Amino acid sequence: MRNIQNELKETFRKGNMLTKLIFINVGVFIVVFFISLFIPETVQYISVPGNFGALLKRPWTLLTYMFVHEGFWHLLMNMLWLFWFGKMFLLYFTDKQMSAVYLIGGFAGAFLHLGINYLLPSGQQVMILGASAAVMSVVFAVVVYKPDFIINLIFIGPVKIKYIGIIAFLLDFMGLLGNLKGGIAASDGIAHTAHIGGAAFGLWFGYSMKKGADITRAFNNFLNNIFSVFSSKNSISHRMKISRADKFSRPKPASDWDYNSQKADRQKEIDRILDKISKKGYGSLSKKEKDFLFKQKKD
Repeated sequence: MRNIQNELKETFRKGNMLTKLIFINVGVFIVVFFISLFIPETVQYISVPGNFGALLKRPWTLLTYMFVHEGFWHLLMNMLWLFWFGKMFLLYFTDKQMSAVYLIGGFAGAFLHLGINYLLPSGQQVMILGASAAVMSVVFAVVVYKPDFIINLIFIGPVKIKYIGIIAFLLDFMGLLGNLKGGIAASDGIAHTAHIGGAAFGLWFGYSMKKGADITRAFNNFLNNIFSVFSSKNSISHRMKISRADKFSRPKPASDWDYNSQKADRQKEIDRILDKISKKGYGSLSKKEKDFLFKQKKD
């Protein structure tokens, strides 16, 4: 049993952001399941409430709701979507960008749901939970950035992901209209407004990246500041004097978060340069690219 626990911890520690998000969602599901056996109201206190007034009393729910699921199938479907499109996401973007898109997409979904609820009578305002909004943000970031990416679907064959995105959006839009016609924003048990809110942020991120702008940069800088405050490694390093040898060594990242992100960025740049060499030859590289490749070989 201890070996299994150690392997899971090691997999989580060394895994990319996709692995970490899936681990966290599954872990939270298991913990909440057992706690709910003794405290049935647990889910209520970690789900986004139906109105802004209740949210002010439970602000943490903006974060916790996107890792909570009401049942195994709810969890499974969200994790499958996250796994499939998360792998595509990491082909083009970094771990930090994935965490930001997931979290901000979740926030966007929650606020859109609360905004729609605000227009409804108090008796028809419902709480929401689940990773769907955050997952849709990751999905649509890839859809708008690489719309012609082809995947093979069982019983259907090769399909461009833009068509999957269009169908998913239309289903949510029609579901939302049906719910509003019934007078409740999630009368069918699905928070279509949250899905649309998450998808909207994903679309914005993907479109911005195509234009060369990373709209998650400020959010990631904010997260870096938080992690640096709580990082014991960072606080210790500030108290220690830098030795002469350290001056000539590569600076160590402040945390595992930074280390994994820098490692992923270096690998993506290496892959890009190698791909350029295979297509156009070594002579097509700029001096900067050659210097970068030479430095990686030395390291």
